[in-house]
Amino acid sequence: MSKAWELDLSQGEKLVLLALCDHANDDGVCYPSQAFLASKCSMSYRSVINQIKRLESCGILTSERRQKSGSRQSNSYTINLNNYKSQCENSAHAESAHANFAHANSAPANVQNTTELCANSAHSFKEEPSINHQLEPSDISDGVTPASQAELPQKKTAQKKSQANPDNVVCWESYARAYRNRYGVLPAANQKTRGQVAMLVRYVGKEVAPSLAEYFLSHNGSWFVQCRHEFGCLLKSYQQVLTDMQRGEQMTQIKARQTESTQSNYEAARSALAKLRAKGVA
Repeated sequence: MSKAWELDLSQGEKLVLLALCDHANDDGVCYPSQAFLASKCSMSYRSVINQIKRLESCGILTSERRQKSGSRQSNSYTINLNNYKSQCENSAHAESAHANFAHANSAPANVQNTTELCANSAHSFKEEPSINHQLEPSDISDGVTPASQAELPQKKTAQKKSQANPDNVVCWESYARAYRNRYGVLPAANQKTRGQVAMLVRYVGKEVAPSLAEYFLSHNGSWFVQCRHEFGCLLKSYQQVLTDMQRGEQMTQIKARQTESTQSNYEAARSALAKLRAKGVA
């Protein structure tokens, strides 16, 4: 993938290509969400879509939409640097400049966004049987972000959608992947769960949060199992789960009763021994 540095591409195209290469396996395949790429490259959601289209026109990249049991997943990207077409550079920029000029003078912002999103979703779905190691939470920004305002000469909108925190995304992906492994379905992602994920990352740190969220799904505490390992349960008991993960043991309700019984027997034996010693027997 180091060959990507040598290609004659624009700054935006190369940045997105390098981000994809950073996540690709040995076959050049990866599944990062477009929201994650936008955050990693410090671009708007729409800019990432445009750069991906240009990379596809150059022959470097092919994308395919995926789904699992009818649920929308992040796109699958296949990188092949040997297919690079050098002549696509000028044509791609000329086409982009012409499109930006036409949109800036004739199309309102919401029409631009709808057109690009429709074009991006024109591919057919691919049913994905395997576990996606980069699952998408539902907080993907799909509108015009503040960064995109500088790209087009249009008025500032009143509403600005924030991009997802990459640390929170990584934590959610670890939790969602482990949740699907255990229950066969994806957990619900909404404003409440996004807030809970952000709080866990703040409590334990971005380095520990993903592994803790994944370990939580292997914990067989009765309350956790009864609640189907709801993320809120992890947030309420994060210290207990963290201690169990670090010690390599699980303090279940049964084990807690056994520990309590053992401690009671020990206290009774110690009390009896003290009485014998007081009588001079022991």
